[in-house]
Amino acid sequence: MGTRYEDQPPEHWAGPESLDPTPVWKQFALIGVFLVLGVVLLGGVAVLAAAPQLVTPPALVPGDRLVLPATDLPAVGGPPQKVSLPQLGDSRQFWLAQPARGEFVAILTRWSQVPAGASTCTIDSMGAQGTSPEQRWYIARCPDGHAPTFNGRGEPIDERARGLDRYLVSVSDDRVIVNLSRLIVSPERISEPPSP
Repeated sequence: MGTRYEDQPPEHWAGPESLDPTPVWKQFALIGVFLVLGVVLLGGVAVLAAAPQLVTPPALVPGDRLVLPATDLPAVGGPPQKVSLPQLGDSRQFWLAQPARGEFVAILTRWSQVPAGASTCTIDSMGAQGTSPEQRWYIARCPDGHAPTFNGRGEPIDERARGLDRYLVSVSDDRVIVNLSRLIVSPERISEPPSP
């Protein structure tokens, strides 16, 4: 047997059906379907991303983002405003405050000394705050009588306490967006071991 194609016996040749390519219109249809699916997917993502700008506040939009009107923002150094809408439930209520100009915090109204601890304390505002975010702004009312205090940023005044948990906040010209899916959990404070 030779090594050239013409030297091969006819039974080794490919049949005429192997030379029939897939019709071009099927290839174009398949590419068109993928393009349409891609455009629909991108459009859906764009609508979800723009949802906070499209709704009328107050509203809870997909992605667990709460949209509030900018008029709900407290003045710089003013008392925090408690946000407790029906769609939030008790576990996700928060204090909205502006401890310094352009700095916005959303502090959870529940706290425990240990992250995700069993005994939770209620966080209350301490009234008029003044202009310093380092002053006492919040107090934790715990079932055991313990009452640590925190500054305007949710940091503990007492170094042994853990800081307050917060939500991520962004502010535009006419609305405040609080990302309820992004809870910033303050790390647990660990005391130093006793010196020998």
